[in-house]
Amino acid sequence: MGRSDRLRVVVVFAVIAVSLGAHVAEAQTWSSPQFVANGSGISISTNGSGTSAVMFMPSSGGLQASVQVAGAWSAPATLSSLGPYGNGTGRIAVAPNGDVLAVWSFNTTNTYLPNETQAKFFTAGHWGNTITLSTSVYGNAYSVGQPSIGFDGHSQATVIWEQITNPTTVTCALQAAVGNATNGFASPLTISNATTCFGWTRLAVNSGGQALAVEGAAGILSEPVVGISRGLTGTWSAPVTVAAYAYRQNQPNVGLGDDGTAVVVWRTRSGVSYAVRSNGSWSPAAGLPVLVGQAGGGTSVGVDGGGNAMAIFQQVTISPGIYATYRPVGGSWQPKVQLNSGVQVVATRAGTFLDGGSTVVSTRLAGMSNWNQASLGGTALVSAGPGLAVALVGPQVSVASAAVP
Repeated sequence: MGRSDRLRVVVVFAVIAVSLGAHVAEAQTWSSPQFVANGSGISISTNGSGTSAVMFMPSSGGLQASVQVAGAWSAPATLSSLGPYGNGTGRIAVAPNGDVLAVWSFNTTNTYLPNETQAKFFTAGHWGNTITLSTSVYGNAYSVGQPSIGFDGHSQATVIWEQITNPTTVTCALQAAVGNATNGFASPLTISNATTCFGWTRLAVNSGGQALAVEGAAGILSEPVVGISRGLTGTWSAPVTVAAYAYRQNQPNVGLGDDGTAVVVWRTRSGVSYAVRSNGSWSPAAGLPVLVGQAGGGTSVGVDGGGNAMAIFQQVTISPGIYATYRPVGGSWQPKVQLNSGVQVVATRAGTFLDGGSTVVSTRLAGMSNWNQASLGGTALVSAGPGLAVALVGPQVSVASAAVP
């Protein structure tokens, strides 16, 4: 065999190896859902490297949580009885170092407000004491003032909530607190005192500690979309109106890349709009160009470490269904792809996107353009970290997992 023939053989084997590698990377297998507890799942989180956690409502009421460390789920721990009026909900998040933060809000009277927000940290195998963040949290017919949370790459937690500043005329301010499992939370800061009571908050935090809080209307109400940014120095900037008030403009969601790129997506009266923050400047609010006809239900957005975004929305006229659209950083929204899942997307830093929904979890692995869809047998909420994705599967509290970039 001559040298040129040997080179051709090497090239052929290299092409085969790359092709096989692509197929291996493209393949994905979810574990069978592992039963954790009886109840109704509310929130799930993983750091991707050994610790996952779920929050749920047991059939007896209140809120409970379970933490998985080294493959074993802890016995359910009661976080809150939610008081005499019940009607509470919350979120849970796992830090890179394996600590866990659970936060929740609940009614303290038989009216919409004021509500109470509490939190607990989990560290070294144990839940700490209950921390009362506020007893004057705003709520309305669509919200009990559920706080929003996020961890940075140093396992520092940020939590935001809407604080009632005047109970008579009912004005509000957005507050933020930062802390960790060792020291608890520092005194909260008021990061927006526009006096408007929005009813909806969302928070994104990147690995470097930058953060973006957004406020908007809950349910079918109407408000502007407002964003408040925190830089690498830890200082919050003045609020920015991302989108001016519009009738039935509501439910903004936010994603934030490690490069500082932020994308906000929200519902309008019959459509979906978005805005992008790049190099510190916001683009004008615009309609999502891939939507055809009208939208309904919710929307969501995930942004990976490089600033690439994935938006999920529901189209209700002209080929109704759930659709995903990808926007490379600095680029434009690409043609939409129909999914069999719901409207809840998360992203890993490496660029894997997951969408949870009714019975099906959809995954677009980093470096790929196609979606894998897996039926897990029940409605699923998803979370992902570097190396692992998890799905909280109903109707009971069960968790499935899959390896991801």
